[in-house]
Formats: sequence, structure tokens, C-alpha cells
Amino acid sequence: MLPVSDLARMAEGSGLQWVHSDSQKVAAVQAAMAAEPAPAHVPRERPAAVVLDEGPLVLVETRRDLGDLKLPFEQPRASTGA
Repeated sequence: MLPVSDLARMAEGSGLQWVHSDSQKVAAVQAAMAAEPAPAHVPRERPAAVVLDEGPLVLVETRRDLGDLKLPFEQPRASTGA
């Protein structure tokens, strides 16, 4: 560790000014910070689970016009006689 005078000279050579803190004031602030109660732990709220779509997959062709095409889920269901 360098002596404070060498550090001050190095700072002045760089165009800076060496400022030395008062050790008593630093110790008082550190003691005050240590005496403060720790903040309460607030648990993180998890986002709602994503609901996956279980419906049928639809193949989409992008090379032809599908405007007139009726997809299976768009057609009316035939009622089954019981």
C-alpha cells in the first residue's frame, strides 16, 4: 500500500486533487448503517401459468390463396345418431 503523500502526488500529477476522509466520521456512519434493521424480505410474485391451446394444428400454406379454403374446424359437425 502506498503512503498517502505518494497517492496525493500521483493524483496531482494527473490533474486531480486527493481528498482524505475523516476516519472517525466514516466509522460513525458505518456503525449507524450496521445498527439499522435489515429490510423485510418480500417474496417475488410469480406470473400466472400460461394456458396452452390444445386445439388441432392447422397447416398454413403461404404460396396459394387460402381465402376460399374451409378448414376442418370451420365446417359444421355432423350429428351422430344414437
